[in-house]
Amino acid sequence: MPVHDPKRNLIRGAVWTIGTRWVIKGLGFVNTIIMARLLVPEDYGIVAMGMLVVGLVQTFLDFGPSTALLRKSEVSRDEIDSAWTLGILQAAAAGLLLLITIPLAEAYFTESRLRFVLLALAVSVIFVSFSNIGLVLARKEFIYTLDFNVSIATKLASVVTTVAAGWWLHDYRALVLGIVAGYTVPVFLSYWWHPYRPRWNTSKIVEIWQITKWLTVARVGQFIMRQGDQFVAGRIGTTHEYGVYNVGSDFGQMPVGEVGPAMLRALLPVLSSMEDDQQRTNLAVIKTIAAVNTVIWPIGLGFMAIAAQATEIALGNNWVDAVPLVSLFALVSVVQTITSPANTLLILRGHTRSQSQVVWIEFVSFVLASVMLVPYFHLVGLALARVVSSAISSLTALRYTRKICQLPISPILAVIFRPMIGAILMYGLVIWVLGAIHSAAIGLVAGIGCGAIFFTLWSLLSWHLVRRPEGLESTMMDKFVQWRGKGALL
Repeated sequence: MPVHDPKRNLIRGAVWTIGTRWVIKGLGFVNTIIMARLLVPEDYGIVAMGMLVVGLVQTFLDFGPSTALLRKSEVSRDEIDSAWTLGILQAAAAGLLLLITIPLAEAYFTESRLRFVLLALAVSVIFVSFSNIGLVLARKEFIYTLDFNVSIATKLASVVTTVAAGWWLHDYRALVLGIVAGYTVPVFLSYWWHPYRPRWNTSKIVEIWQITKWLTVARVGQFIMRQGDQFVAGRIGTTHEYGVYNVGSDFGQMPVGEVGPAMLRALLPVLSSMEDDQQRTNLAVIKTIAAVNTVIWPIGLGFMAIAAQATEIALGNNWVDAVPLVSLFALVSVVQTITSPANTLLILRGHTRSQSQVVWIEFVSFVLASVMLVPYFHLVGLALARVVSSAISSLTALRYTRKICQLPISPILAVIFRPMIGAILMYGLVIWVLGAIHSAAIGLVAGIGCGAIFFTLWSLLSWHLVRRPEGLESTMMDKFVQWRGKGALL
């Protein structure tokens, strides 16, 4: 068992998970560059519709067994095996429900090719549920290398399968085969690389349900909130338009979506180790919010500024229509992540009912905003509605954590506004650079370079002006001092 040091474990977890996600996304980026030129938006639209149905069914039947294990400081063998058993039961129910919903999905999206997609995914969902729960135990014990190895090997298998099938089939079936490979490979690797051997056990399932029942309600609301626009887009747009919307959404959210959640993945097990000390826990949450915002604001707004160039380079000329969506969803990913550590605190303290209320408030906000915006902006209106509802959700989460967990709002707003202002100024600078340089390639490189330098200087200067609070800047400066000290000794 690693030495217990919450700050060190949180930093190590963030570094490993961010590294994992970046490598995975790097492989996915290569995959996207190739496949976007082999396939057309309509192919992506068909598979995205199938994945949307799968996600909805799984969400309604996901009782969060892994979360139940991670939020407790100590767990028994019965609890571990019951969590694994519950995962299999809920996956079997999801697979059966997917088969039943195939005719409904075909009718809703008016797309007969969904049958093949849903049949393949139904089998995959059931199979992947047999994965070794030892992977969750490794995360709980702060052993992040195992997750890294399994994730990278799985992504490699998926990419190779997708590209090979793409050259052979040249249609949506290539994407389906890649997804199936991604579901299949981790099952074998989980048993090969972790010694734990789960057994069928139902003795603690009721207890797990008691812990996570409201979390399940929150997860349903969160999925509907995060993917509700996709259901509307798939209904009101053509398969081509939906393909553009889906890829634009995924591509726009990719930079922040793969960094922000990765930074938070280690937060719950770390906070659970100090849950008896409320003041210490709240301080850790504030510091995490500071670190997350220092990273996501420049990445998100920087990607907004270069959305047109990035889309053309990564996806090709067939995807020019996706540029406004890429830009807006880059902003969505920032707004919905800025207070995520507060949601983790609600889970830790057992206030999953309150968290579910936050999610459903966001959903209602999205519906109202969509009603007002979609008639004027069509699919772009859905993206604008996501921006509005995400902002309302973040503010609501802060209000709940202040009331229930005594988490003060003033220091949180301070650590949010400082990087936000810097990122807004950086955005303006990058747009100016891109407009001033006629060469698209040179302008893109110059814009990214100028933006990175400006935000780094802004962060350091503003950090000194606010009397150098502990956070990401202080951690980086400590590491720099240590590095210089070692260099001097050498």
